[in-house]
Amino acid sequence: MSPRLGNRRFAASTARCAPAASELASQEVWLPRPTLVNHNPAHSNSLPRLDKHRVHERSESSNGRKKSEAQKPTRQMTDQERKRQYRIALNFFNKKPERGVQLLTAWGFVKNSPDSLASLLFGRRGLSKAMIGEYIGTLHSQYHSLVLKYFTGMIDIRGLEVDVALRRAMQYFILPKEAEKIDRIIQAFALHYSKSNPKRTSNFRGGWDTVHLLSFAIIMLNTDLHSPNVKQRMTQEDFVKNLRDQDKMAGEKKGGNIDRKTLEGIYDRIKKDELKAGDDHVAQVQRVDRAIIGKDKPRLTETPRRLVCYCRLQQVSDPTKRQSSTARERDVFLFNDMIVVAKGVRRGSTSMAGCTYTLKQWTVLLGAHVTEFQRGQYEFGLTITCPNKEKIHFNARNYDDRCHFVADVTESIREATEMEQVRLEMEMEHHTTIRSDNQRDSGLPDMDDSMKLSNGSNSSGSSSSSGANGSSFRRLSFNSLDSGVVEEHLDAC
Repeated sequence: MSPRLGNRRFAASTARCAPAASELASQEVWLPRPTLVNHNPAHSNSLPRLDKHRVHERSESSNGRKKSEAQKPTRQMTDQERKRQYRIALNFFNKKPERGVQLLTAWGFVKNSPDSLASLLFGRRGLSKAMIGEYIGTLHSQYHSLVLKYFTGMIDIRGLEVDVALRRAMQYFILPKEAEKIDRIIQAFALHYSKSNPKRTSNFRGGWDTVHLLSFAIIMLNTDLHSPNVKQRMTQEDFVKNLRDQDKMAGEKKGGNIDRKTLEGIYDRIKKDELKAGDDHVAQVQRVDRAIIGKDKPRLTETPRRLVCYCRLQQVSDPTKRQSSTARERDVFLFNDMIVVAKGVRRGSTSMAGCTYTLKQWTVLLGAHVTEFQRGQYEFGLTITCPNKEKIHFNARNYDDRCHFVADVTESIREATEMEQVRLEMEMEHHTTIRSDNQRDSGLPDMDDSMKLSNGSNSSGSSSSSGANGSSFRRLSFNSLDSGVVEEHLDAC
């Protein structure tokens, strides 16, 4: 990666309005619907507040100037810019984990060490659990093996049965599809289980090897009992029979039997309750995706996509003409790269099955911008200009609602814009590296990617912002999931 990625300069951001926190807390429009948002703080996707970490930009001398010449003055990165940079790195991880880790390291959010990275993957929300599973299951890499070791070592599974411990572990990742990667992760889990439960492990002749075998058998049982593609389910007797003589030490051809009551207990618990991964922002978007119906609906479920906020606004067909104050009420779903406008059906329902939205309109945010207007009955109007120059007009219920929504849209546009700039820079650097390698004949070894990244670590970057400009402030958008701005704990509506 080019050092200039580590030195990117983020444009100063400003905001139009900054109401007090006490005023924001009273606005009901930002409260999520219980059918769409998980209220369990343990499964929330909101990024916790980052520590105040300011990064100084490196100034560059103009070509031909002497080194003794005065350098350009440096500017401190604002908290909002730093958090945006952090979200961009997470977005890249959720799409391509290796690239995301490179950016997280280069921009100083994590140290270049397996234990530091494992801590981030384990405790940081806003990361796709599927991508975490892919990363820690990477084969033929000592570094990834250490990350997996530290990662599994953070899971508290003391005093638990093997299947219960496995269920808890799977709250932190989704197993990859590749069998070798699954085996790699399960092996690390078995080692951690044996260290955390030496007394329970001693009941097996094969020790942690038997735990490894039993854990893999549990994964297969879970698939057999709960996959819709399996027609003939495994019986309890089949499960016990399959593990007969499998409790053996290394080198033994035939071992003993695992305790039958233990196996029967495992079977009953798995049959009653499927092993599932913990909730993340992808699962949240999937719930929204299932609730929205309509022709030409975009594919919403993408691992880098996050739900930023959900609110209700009045859509205005023409700002120059009057319309009823209750006409064209729309449910607006703002993602970090897209806006979806829908009409709610059966709004009184409290379950996802009875909550449906009909798609009306959608647009990507890259190339869009938002402006405010006040005209006639539309006192709190706002206009979103799409990349194709089409305009979507809304009117909010009050000043604060508009202020919150405009701030969220503006920040999402900036995030999408700067992420695209980083992507283009990385692609250009990749092509430049390929051309250089093809033309080089010095016989020197290739420079490792990590060496390239080290040149830009702990630095800030450059980009232009899109949309309305305003001064920097801490936004309190209650339902701004994964925004990295502030974390709120909400009670169910």
